[in-house]
Amino acid sequence: MRKISKSCNTLAIAKFFRIIDTSDLRNLVNGYDFENPEFKLTTKELNEYSIIFDSIFYEYCDITENFKLKAIKRKEMLLSKWSFTHKIVSSLINLYDEHKQESTLKLLDDLKDPRFTINFDKPIEPQINAIVRKLKGLKNKIIIFKMKIAESVKSKKTETKMDLDRDALYLERNLDLKREIDPETTSISK
Repeated sequence: MRKISKSCNTLAIAKFFRIIDTSDLRNLVNGYDFENPEFKLTTKELNEYSIIFDSIFYEYCDITENFKLKAIKRKEMLLSKWSFTHKIVSSLINLYDEHKQESTLKLLDDLKDPRFTINFDKPIEPQINAIVRKLKGLKNKIIIFKMKIAESVKSKKTETKMDLDRDALYLERNLDLKREIDPETTSISK
């Protein structure tokens, strides 16, 4: 089993920002060399590391009191949930249209979303039409939300674009630390 960084106390600053910039979760693995393209993660590891990084990310936001960054992450998660819901409901409606099997529509109940439920005691076709209209509204909401997130992220990147070595030298000089901060080895929390 690989040893990985699980908090701001153990993850190096440079690795954190590499993950932010590239979404490469291999940077959580201790000893990982980002110039080694052969190093791969399994699907299970990707899922596990994604959860760990989200935790580190929120910890970082709390340490830096950067609540705007935290809000952007939450919006991205909400967008993912909406996109997933749209894809599943669209697929189920298309399957129903193709095969006309009510059992397909019963799977909508598993989503536990009141907007997309079918009452089988009432005529189905008007309910399907209503769901299709709601799907169009959800699709528009997703598109608008994506544009807003992209604008937020773009403004945030231009606003906080940093050169870690330059910032480390600036901090060392002002705190008289005499070259103690190495972005590749210094933890985020320090």
